[in-house]
Amino acid sequence: MKKEDLINKWLNNEQLTKQESEAFEKLDAYDSYVKISETAKKFSAPDYDTISNLQNLTNDLSKKKQIPKRKSYIKRLFPIAAIFVIGIGIYFSFFKQYDTTIKTISDKSTINLPDDSMIRLNATSSLTYNEKNWESERKISLQGEAYFKVAKGKKFDVHTPSGIVSVIGTRFNIKQRENFFEVICYEGVVSVTIGNETKYLRAGDVLEYHSNDILNKKTIDRLPKWYDNKSSFYKVPFSKVLKELEWQYGVTLQTKNIDTSILFTGNFVHSDIENALKSVTIPMRIKYVINNKTVTLSKE
Repeated sequence: MKKEDLINKWLNNEQLTKQESEAFEKLDAYDSYVKISETAKKFSAPDYDTISNLQNLTNDLSKKKQIPKRKSYIKRLFPIAAIFVIGIGIYFSFFKQYDTTIKTISDKSTINLPDDSMIRLNATSSLTYNEKNWESERKISLQGEAYFKVAKGKKFDVHTPSGIVSVIGTRFNIKQRENFFEVICYEGVVSVTIGNETKYLRAGDVLEYHSNDILNKKTIDRLPKWYDNKSSFYKVPFSKVLKELEWQYGVTLQTKNIDTSILFTGNFVHSDIENALKSVTIPMRIKYVINNKTVTLSKE
C-alpha cells in the first residue's frame, strides 16, 4: 500500500492489518501523526459558541413542539464540523512546517538558531525546537550532548530527560547519555533544575547527576574536548570509554575476557577509528578486530 493511502486509512480510523500497522509505525513522521491525533481529540473551536447555539436550537425545538427532521440537525452541525476540520488542518500545517529536529549519528552538526544563538551537536544526539514560536519561547529538547553559545535575550531553556537547564546568555555544555547527566558552564550563569531542586552554575562549574546523586566539580577548560574532535578521560571506568567510542563512530563494541570496570586515563580522536582504537587499547594491552560496524576487543 502507498504511503498516502496508508496514512489516509489510519486517519479515517479504518482497521489496519498487522503488516499495515508495522509499516505505518516505521514512517519517519509516525510520532508526529500520533501527536496530531492526540491534540485533535482536545481541540476546541475558538470562534463558534457551541453552548449558545445549542441553547437556541433547544428553544426552537420547544416552540415548534415537533420532532425536527434529521436534515435540520445536520445543517446546524455543519459550522461546528467545518471549524473543527479547518482547525486540524491549520494545526497540522503549523506542526509540520515549524517543528525542527536535527539528528546526528557518527558525525557532528552546527545549528544556527533564529536569534543567532549557536549549537554544536555531538555525535549520536538529537534536538528539537519550534522556529515559529522562537521569539516568544526559546526552548530546546535535547537527547545526547551539545555545546551552546546563547545570544542574550529572553529565557533560554534546554529540556532533557534528567533535568532543565535555563539561561539568558552564556556558553555551556550539556551531556545527557543514558543514566548520566552533566552540565558545564563556560561563561555567565546557568540554572539546572532536577526534580524540585535547582542549582546555579558559574563559569568553571561542573554539575554531574547519576545514580540519584548530584556532584559538583570544577574545570579550567574553555570548550568541551569533543568540540575539537577529541574525547578525553581521567580515571573513568573503561566501559564509559568504550561507550563513547560507539557514539562517536557508530559502531558496536564487543569485549571478551576484559574487566571494563578498570579505570582509564587518556584520549582518542574522532577522525580515524584505527587511531582511536589504538589510543585506548595499547595502554590496556588489548587487541581488536574490526568487522564492518562491529569491533571485538580481547586480551592479548
